[in-house]
Amino acid sequence: MELKDFGLKVAKLRIKAGLSAYELSLRIGKDASYIHKLENGKANATLKTIFKICEVLEVEPDELFKFD
Repeated sequence: MELKDFGLKVAKLRIKAGLSAYELSLRIGKDASYIHKLENGKANATLKTIFKICEVLEVEPDELFKFD
């Protein structure tokens, strides 16, 4: 797994949830630029951030690590 794969999964689930990157950033308490970096594989997410993302997107953490 690469950071880019993880970021693409976050983006896919975010879009499925009907949220913009900005809306997700507000809900998890991060800058919108952080979400863009995360989704483009240019930033690492902490475990705490992963759990916040999952809570907002209403998915289990393992869902973020299932790749096609």
